[in-house]
Amino acid sequence: MNAQTLPSPLEKRASDVAKLFRENPGGYDALFTAEFLSKVPSVQLTAIFSEYYAKLGRCVEIKPVEIRNSQEGRFTFYFERSFSVSVDIAITASEPYLIAGLLIGVPVRLSQTLDEVIEEIKKLPGTTAFLVARLEKERITPIASYNSDRQMAIGSTFKLYVLAELIREVNARERSWNDVVMLEDKSISLPSGILQDWPVGSPVTLHSLAALMISRSDNTATDQLLRTLGREKIEKMMFLANHSSPERNMPFLSTLEMFKLKGDGTGKLAEKFIAADAKRRRELLETEIAQFDKKKINFSGVGKPRMIEKLEWFASAIDLAKVLNWIRQNAEKDTKGREILAINPGLDIERAKWRYIGYKGGSEPGVLNLSYLLESNEGVWYAVIATWNNEQEPLEESKLFSLVMRTTQILK
Repeated sequence: MNAQTLPSPLEKRASDVAKLFRENPGGYDALFTAEFLSKVPSVQLTAIFSEYYAKLGRCVEIKPVEIRNSQEGRFTFYFERSFSVSVDIAITASEPYLIAGLLIGVPVRLSQTLDEVIEEIKKLPGTTAFLVARLEKERITPIASYNSDRQMAIGSTFKLYVLAELIREVNARERSWNDVVMLEDKSISLPSGILQDWPVGSPVTLHSLAALMISRSDNTATDQLLRTLGREKIEKMMFLANHSSPERNMPFLSTLEMFKLKGDGTGKLAEKFIAADAKRRRELLETEIAQFDKKKINFSGVGKPRMIEKLEWFASAIDLAKVLNWIRQNAEKDTKGREILAINPGLDIERAKWRYIGYKGGSEPGVLNLSYLLESNEGVWYAVIATWNNEQEPLEESKLFSLVMRTTQILK
């Protein structure tokens, strides 16, 4: 064996990690730095490796995915029970090249076909929808689908429609990405995000608001954009992007309005809103809901699904493929919209396989959506959409993460 075929220190440590997936792992002092073990003690490592071994069996193969430098890289570990796991490893710069960082990802079942993925999605408790479609100009050609025309709760994925409207207004020269707006008190929402902690009056560009809205799912950035662009214009965008049931989202709620409706403590405000027609709902937004003090928002029993079939943002998988395709086409010349969608890829998708990875997801108790816009290295565009709702109990989200990751591995 010549020197060029010898494993690098990084690859050698990846092999050492692979051997730890066994019934009684140990010997950590010879593999990990003292600093790493002070943060992740041996008992915790043993629990992790033993749990993976019990579920997945032995690691039977390792493939490098992204070697960033001589000290850091990402590998895919393959296990005997037909699962793969993404593993990030960092080692010290000098001998004995101890492991200074280790991140073990979510197990991905190695389904061989999209039909097998769909069968797994069907087994999830609650209601699910799935779509893989090829995108060619305005044409959306389903490759694999299940419940793809069913309207379901999508959580923060609704923010795609806000981004689409901003792209439209920039293209129409009604606005510029560089336009600056002042953060308004009425736009300060609850996390996720960071802008809820910024001072009222902070100047922020529309580009920054959009980037935070998509990459960090920043609710305050979203609500400021909604106020700036206008609720009615975003509602019109649903029609422009061919949403099949736009009335389900009218009036188009801000995140703070949704928080107030779901967290008023009594449920009466939500009941009144759900029972009202569209005109009355708009009146409630301007009166009782606007006047409700956000400091009184109460999420007692956090973790339980709340009215997800009646009070949410709704779209079918086909609807989401359509708005992703609209964004793809209308952000072709001015590519900032596409760039924003690609800041956060969501799951740990194999970048070497894809020229472009655009993503927005949404979640709350009982709701999970993953929406991907992908371009292969051969220039083929895809939409991959997966939605899971369960009105009765929280979701084991890693199961859907795994199936979507496997879908991106199957696609060519």
